[in-house]
Amino acid sequence: MPFEQQINTLYQMRFLNNEGDDIDVFTSLLNELAYNGGNNVILDLCSIFEDDIEESSAAEDMIETIFYIAKRNGLEQGMYVLAQGITRLLPQAKSWAKTLLKTLLNGEEFISPFTDALGKVDSNTKQTIINIFIEIKKGFSNYNEKINKILDQIS
Repeated sequence: MPFEQQINTLYQMRFLNNEGDDIDVFTSLLNELAYNGGNNVILDLCSIFEDDIEESSAAEDMIETIFYIAKRNGLEQGMYVLAQGITRLLPQAKSWAKTLLKTLLNGEEFISPFTDALGKVDSNTKQTIINIFIEIKKGFSNYNEKINKILDQIS
């Protein structure tokens, strides 16, 4: 894995609560991955999320990096890798999984490729994502139309 050191450093720094942890270093590593990493890096980034991350901007930057990598390396494949990666956020980062999916729903360009990806992932992964979408619908009615459209297309 060509970016193993960067991923390991991000994982160790994810809470940004150890001496020497620096948001600028964290962001710099994400930028390096964004500009040089392939879609496979998305799985590794999904493994870093924790709901207990103190600095929410760090997790938000990871989400932004995931979508940037997917756009740069082929959105269809990137959304497929992201769909696989969602399960890596669970259970330790369920709220970030919801945030990631809401970000996806806010980006019209991501919805169709992600919907296609859901048709290709294994049934457990697909059901996990469906369940998260249902939770989002319960708490955020402004996403209902988009979620219903996705659910209709994958049923």
